[in-house]
Amino acid sequence: MTARQVPRTGGGRRIDVTFSPPTPNGDLHLGHLAGPVLGSDVCARSQKILGHDVAFGTSTDDNQTYVVTTAQRLGTDPESLIAEAYEKVTASLGLAGVEVDLFARPDERYTAFVRDFFTHLWRHGAFDRRTVELPYCADTGEYKAEAFVTGRCPTCLAHARAGVCEACGLYNLPGALLPVADTASALPRRAVPIWVLDLERHRSLLTNFYRSNDVPLRPDLARVVEQTLAGRLPYVPITYPSNWGITVDWDGEPDAPPQAVNAWPEIYVGHLYWLARARDGRTAGCDELVQFIGIDNGFYNAFVYVALKLLAAQHGLPVGLPRTRTLTNQYFMLEGRKFSTSKGDVRWAGEYLESVGRDRARFVLALSSPELQQAEFSEPIAAARLTERYDTPLAVVASRFNGTLKDRAADAPPSPWWAAAIEASTRRFEEAYRLETFSIRKAAEALALHLEVLALRCEDIALEDSGDVCGALLFLWTLRSLAWPVTPDLAGRVAAAFGARDEPGEPPLLADAATAPSGAFRGLDLPPHPAA
Repeated sequence: MTARQVPRTGGGRRIDVTFSPPTPNGDLHLGHLAGPVLGSDVCARSQKILGHDVAFGTSTDDNQTYVVTTAQRLGTDPESLIAEAYEKVTASLGLAGVEVDLFARPDERYTAFVRDFFTHLWRHGAFDRRTVELPYCADTGEYKAEAFVTGRCPTCLAHARAGVCEACGLYNLPGALLPVADTASALPRRAVPIWVLDLERHRSLLTNFYRSNDVPLRPDLARVVEQTLAGRLPYVPITYPSNWGITVDWDGEPDAPPQAVNAWPEIYVGHLYWLARARDGRTAGCDELVQFIGIDNGFYNAFVYVALKLLAAQHGLPVGLPRTRTLTNQYFMLEGRKFSTSKGDVRWAGEYLESVGRDRARFVLALSSPELQQAEFSEPIAAARLTERYDTPLAVVASRFNGTLKDRAADAPPSPWWAAAIEASTRRFEEAYRLETFSIRKAAEALALHLEVLALRCEDIALEDSGDVCGALLFLWTLRSLAWPVTPDLAGRVAAAFGARDEPGEPPLLADAATAPSGAFRGLDLPPHPAA
């Protein structure tokens, strides 16, 4: 989607960044954008300004059963729905300024890669053949699983679909849901052989991994790991009797129903494939993988993907074992309801971006991102936050600076007050951007405070004091680097205000943030609000 970023040299690490592939059953909604999508983009950008070589990529999740159920609900066919959703999501990523190196759809090469990966593990005995009972529709001759099956979670009693319960984060087999009348969970169950990953059989592999892993988990994911390890580990279907998805022929029985790879385990293999593609032409592999997910994907990331990774390495597949950091987010609520494309509870990202503008949307969504706990989206509250913490201080800064500091240059050392302010603000941004303490909420808060200080202090700039003038100009100039991960357009406008031209693929380095610009201040040009 974007020009490939030129990797930095001089000691930077190779960092891969990805987010859970969006299910192509509609556009991105604000829950996606405020959570893993914006988080991953801010992370990728922040690692670039820290001087690292970053690859950022993902794809659509075409083989999810949600695609089929949504197509049925909308009266269309799955392929048409996928094509339309891919165009919408691609457009929304562009509107949001999400600079992925690669965003693609699964193709024949991808399908062969996934099939070969799972077949290799199957041949080496990583999976077990097990007969399970699944809801069965005699009228269509179809077994029902995943998105086709709704019921009540047997652990927390919340409404759930087969797979991971979105309320408690724990795993449910399709036949384990408490049935609800007039849904697939109430259908008669029929025995059918499938292939499963028995996590209990690989418990020692998983416990040894977590015993030696020194990357802290966010509290919600740590809780999923603790609760899951406390009991017998479940087995997770690797295949389902279905024609939807990537089919495999492992049973060798002519009358056996066709088997397709479960789309949830497939996601891990997709990360391997798409990130390798995103690094094409550069040094392969990475030192650290950072993956952004909603907590509803926590179980798969914490157990299924870890097991697949370790088993792949154990059985000779050429997979890397980089330091892996999984950053979860909780749910973004829309008037008390979880954003859900399949249920129609949405505020579409593209529509919101067009109505408020890229930087303004990125700022307010980062400021309210549900990183550690659920957050509520309210359009009036978001608008008030934008006015108070972004629009008003920026307008004050532009008015004051353009009126009194035009043609002045930061050609003298800043005053002690401004030097201390620059150091303090830079330190706040650095804490938000370092992987160990990464937080887009902290980054947006750091930006809001930076603008607040500028707006309040610029009213009292002593124009005859070169240290005060140069300090104020330098404090504004630092936003060229500090703000680039969160509000890239603002960073570009600050650069232009001093006559600086940033080359494509060359993000401004944080280490250079306080290095005075060579040009004089020409004036800060702010765009009108889209709604104006």
